[in-house]
Amino acid sequence: MNGAALIHQPHQELEVFSMPDTSTPPPQSPALLLRAASALWTQAKDVYLDGSFPAYGSPVWCSLPADSPQRLAAALDAAEHWRRHVAEQQRLDALAESDPQAWFREVTADANEEARRMLRRMRLSSMPTTEEMAARRLHRSARPVQASPGWPPIAIPGQPGRYLTWTADQCKEAA
Repeated sequence: MNGAALIHQPHQELEVFSMPDTSTPPPQSPALLLRAASALWTQAKDVYLDGSFPAYGSPVWCSLPADSPQRLAAALDAAEHWRRHVAEQQRLDALAESDPQAWFREVTADANEEARRMLRRMRLSSMPTTEEMAARRLHRSARPVQASPGWPPIAIPGQPGRYLTWTADQCKEAA
């Protein structure tokens, strides 16, 4: 039998009785409970506005008594953060439904900004892009073949036996 005790005395029948439940506090008057709750709420509001409370769920928060204004203020702060989180998620869900491109721009904006900062920091923006490299590979007209001082004669393409050589006249023209 849970919560009951059996007492046996000689020559008497067994008597069953219930033990008092000590897990619940004795009932208090509603007016007293209302005043205590009102005082706790007022104190918690002051603590919340001051910001002098531990993080919700932290070891310090867990060690606070149940009727601590700091404990209630931390719970209020956590509830407010959750409310904002849910509201933001609902706003983004609505945006995704109405304008998927705007939603994508918004949810990737931080990553895009970080990529821009990294490019500036690493100076990768001075490197040519894929499109610029492809444009460089397109056909361009050939440069004219010119002889250079100190280099051997250059065979002229398509004209066997003809060579370009550096001459003293060209040396005077270059100067």
